[in-house]
Amino acid sequence: MSVEAVILVPLFLVVLFTILQASLWVHASAVAQAAAQDGVRAGTAVGGSAVAGSTVAESILAQRTVGEGWVVTTESTGTGLTIAIVGQSTTIVPGLVLTVRESATLPWEGR
Repeated sequence: MSVEAVILVPLFLVVLFTILQASLWVHASAVAQAAAQDGVRAGTAVGGSAVAGSTVAESILAQRTVGEGWVVTTESTGTGLTIAIVGQSTTIVPGLVLTVRESATLPWEGR
């Protein structure tokens, strides 16, 4: 094996795994953001509630296998609803923990 290959193959693998891991984290962030947005939409709709919004967000996260340890919190005020989601992205590197934090806020409809 040539010296160039001995140096370039491991470097290529490091770059490849870094790109794959970053892609998994970005995808988990996008799913968490979508779950927060859908949850806050359901919660702030006429007849909706913070519990309904939280249930929708948890349901979306349960259907996707993009991470683990998802925690959905809601903050209801007189003007609107905020849903925040925190969890860990799926990783391909053992022991690596990448945290995902996303939230969405909307005003109450019809109030």
